[in-house]
Amino acid sequence: MNIIIKFPLIVAQNVMYVLFINPKQDFFIGASILIILFGFLFIIFLIWVRQIVLSIFGGIEMGFVLITKRPVFIYFHPFLKKLKPEQESILKKQFTFYNRLSHRRKVYFSHRVASFIKHKEFIGQENFVITEEVKVLISATATMLTFGFRDYIIKSVQRIIIFPTQYYSTTNDNYHKGEFNVTLKTLVLSWDNFLEGFRIEDDKLNLAIHELAHAIHFNSLYQNDINSVIFVDTFHELKDLISNNESLKSSLVNSEYLRNYAFTNDFELLAVIIESFIESPEELRSQFPEIYKLVKQMLNFNFKGY
Repeated sequence: MNIIIKFPLIVAQNVMYVLFINPKQDFFIGASILIILFGFLFIIFLIWVRQIVLSIFGGIEMGFVLITKRPVFIYFHPFLKKLKPEQESILKKQFTFYNRLSHRRKVYFSHRVASFIKHKEFIGQENFVITEEVKVLISATATMLTFGFRDYIIKSVQRIIIFPTQYYSTTNDNYHKGEFNVTLKTLVLSWDNFLEGFRIEDDKLNLAIHELAHAIHFNSLYQNDINSVIFVDTFHELKDLISNNESLKSSLVNSEYLRNYAFTNDFELLAVIIESFIESPEELRSQFPEIYKLVKQMLNFNFKGY
């Protein structure tokens, strides 16, 4: 029998015994049992009410999304985590996106970076030492890409492996700068190439953004939160726009705004477009405003500089 049904019945039997068979001797025991029983029933009631409220809110929000293409709200952090002073200093000194945010959003960003660090396992390979800089900069990159999302943890990534430089991958018997393995829920990066991606901020080449874009893509395919729905649906719009508009597709290919690797498959197209959007938004907006608008919608990216 279901424990939710069985437990109240057992308690009720004991209450009947205490109240009608031996009321004086076991008064305090009976009172305790009654409190437990009503507490248990109240919890069930709260869970039932919560489900109803969430269902109603979900329906309302879905209607809102159909009209606006964005969630009703993004940030809800009643218990904010704080970075260590050393970690906060790394953000301020090395992460441009963070420094452009308002004070309130900086607090949310720091909380999300701290939460990301807590939820992920960082592993160094070939004697690579995991420092605070490593954890903060990788986590900040992931946080930046999902800062327009309500659900920002990227569940498709459980561990992050870092090599000092490019490494030999047994996945396809070749040397890699980085990769995302969806089966193992693992992101792999080479640290020298990671840093190179941030050295020049507008060259549309950023290893971490590229590989994390893959992770977010796969995560969105398997999650059903509101931002994942928006992400996947908007990417379908983007693919249809490019494939059905020969003039736009031709202009995109001939402009060399996207490197040729983008046209390998849909996954690389998405990763390269996001990489380019983050690093050179003004160039994308001026050359391909329709694509820019959809990428901004896909990431819900309404921040300074975008």
